[in-house]
Amino acid sequence: LASLSELQVGHFPSLQELNAAKNCIDRLHIPSFLFKLHVLDLRANRITKINQEDLDNLRDANTSNLSLILSHNSINSIDPGAFRFVTLQLLHLKGCFSHEDIMKASLNAISGLRVQKLLIGQYRNSPTKVHFKENLLEGLCGLEVEELTITGLHIRFTFTNTFFDCMENITSLRFIHTNLYQFSRESIASNMQKFELKNSAIVKTPFYIVSELKHLKELRITNNKRLTNIDYSLQTLDKLEFLDLSKNNIMMQSCCDESIPGKSLKHLNFSYNSYIGLRSFFLNMPHLLSLDLSHSKVDSVGQFPIFMTLYNLTYLDLSYTSCHFVIHCSFCGLFNLVELRVPHTTFAPDILSSVFQNLSSLRLLDMESCGLENLPNEMFGHLKRLQVLNLSKNKLMELPASVLLSLFALQHLNIRSNNIQGLSNDTIQVLSKSLEKVDLSDNPYDCSCTQEQFLMWVREMSTKNPNFSNHLECKTPEHLHGSLLRDVNLKCSWTLIYISMLLSVVFVFLLLLVYHFYLKNSFLYLCFCHRGYKKSATEKTYDAFVIHSSLDEEWVREELLPELEGGDPSFQLCVHYRNFEAGKLILENIFYNGICCSRNALVLLSPNFIESKWCSFEFRLALFWRFLEDECGIILILLEPIREDQLKHMYVLKKYLSSKTYLKWDKNDREKEVFWKRLRKALTQSRKVDVPL
Repeated sequence: LASLSELQVGHFPSLQELNAAKNCIDRLHIPSFLFKLHVLDLRANRITKINQEDLDNLRDANTSNLSLILSHNSINSIDPGAFRFVTLQLLHLKGCFSHEDIMKASLNAISGLRVQKLLIGQYRNSPTKVHFKENLLEGLCGLEVEELTITGLHIRFTFTNTFFDCMENITSLRFIHTNLYQFSRESIASNMQKFELKNSAIVKTPFYIVSELKHLKELRITNNKRLTNIDYSLQTLDKLEFLDLSKNNIMMQSCCDESIPGKSLKHLNFSYNSYIGLRSFFLNMPHLLSLDLSHSKVDSVGQFPIFMTLYNLTYLDLSYTSCHFVIHCSFCGLFNLVELRVPHTTFAPDILSSVFQNLSSLRLLDMESCGLENLPNEMFGHLKRLQVLNLSKNKLMELPASVLLSLFALQHLNIRSNNIQGLSNDTIQVLSKSLEKVDLSDNPYDCSCTQEQFLMWVREMSTKNPNFSNHLECKTPEHLHGSLLRDVNLKCSWTLIYISMLLSVVFVFLLLLVYHFYLKNSFLYLCFCHRGYKKSATEKTYDAFVIHSSLDEEWVREELLPELEGGDPSFQLCVHYRNFEAGKLILENIFYNGICCSRNALVLLSPNFIESKWCSFEFRLALFWRFLEDECGIILILLEPIREDQLKHMYVLKKYLSSKTYLKWDKNDREKEVFWKRLRKALTQSRKVDVPL
């Protein structure tokens, strides 16, 4: 296409947008039949010069709604006055000037233009750099422009004092993708209401400039990775309604009453920063409507009721803040909150039934990846207006109908990627009533006969909506693994199922009984079989059989044996590494050569003992033999402290310790003397003596 006149679109009176980009158009002549357009896109054509006569037909036309996009045209010159008395909604000149001198001359040449939005500068990845120079933007003095966007300029130094000279009437100023790192100190007489600084090199908040903008309502300072703190207070901006400081690298120790203006503030965004310390209760922000702290590390939230005064807040985003909610009043005061997002946060289980009770106006609740394992019946009891509920990527194994009964307005429910194997009939009835959308995908579903009603419901829903069960696959049984739930057609005989279930329960019960009594009965049987052997024995070979962990063998070698076997009187001890006979079964050595031939069992308790299955085995065997023959005394020695939680899986030992007194080893010389005296006394008593534990 070489000219817009070649287009035959005059018979489209309602045409509003025309995209003629990347053609061969070399003149900016706009035919009258295109005056009613809202968007005319001529980017990346061959326009190198704009002549005055090209725009003559626009001067008296009503083109105040027209957005003219000329970006990526290599414009070298514009006739002075070419745009005089032309009115546009937007003029897009991004990537049009290869040098700052051409840009300066072109901005002077478009004097007389009336435009709502003007965009100038370079594309971020452009090989051609346009440098900021003195009086580069002086041409703006001859324009009537309200919103100015400057993008991609290469700024060597700070702006000069003349930069804002022609911006008295601009209401919106945006700097995008510049290497600007500092503003000069100068006074600005401006009616500016919006200011944005995005993707720059600044390291400090441009306080000297911003503080002069007394009429500022919207301030956006975003995507500046070198900006780490807010050095100055913004309290002078008493008309500020919208503050966006997202995607910087801000570390703010105390937010937000002192440095952030709050009298008129309605929207506050601190998302994607390093750290935001909430040290106050938002006391001076009575009109705040939205608060976004997502993807920033924050503290105090969930520990204190810091939102108590935010009565008008309607939007709160705490996603990916790693907050841990531990108080029931975490959201107290948020009576008008409509949308709450808390993905990747955690909740103490004891507060789940009441933490949302103040949020009676809530419409959307996002709890993705909150580590939820179960849902209390009262959890959503006060959320009568809730319409969207996201519980995806948690650890839920069921979705009780009682949790959903109070959600009268619920329309969308997402429980994908949990551990749900199926839904009960009551839950199915609730979901079938009024919900418009339910996402049940990526759960490990059981496709056995126990879920027959659920599978039938899935098939029914699939006929109404083919996309309903695309990601609903069977996990079990094995032969149906990976099958879509809608394709599973079971033939279930419930009589056989009930019998199978009953037999399974009985079998499991018998296994538990066998597991519980096997060890004891085996030992009793062994003892009764050798009762004659024991009854015929009149003398014992050893004074004590030492039951200990191999990890405590050093203490046995260096402390126990030298003291007892080398002392006066001397005691003979049986230790497995010295007295067990090679070639015999371990059980035979423990029973015959250890317990049966010893007057006492000397048990050395330590964390190593608790972790050893053989130690537990030998201790139980000694207890059973003492119970059967009443001959083997048991002496317990506590070598090292043992925590209560370490004993919970050794019920017999725990019960024994709670009713007896034991000997305690201590490295102190005085305590050692008492220890050895008590131990010798225990060993010299009659063979039926049992040192109380």
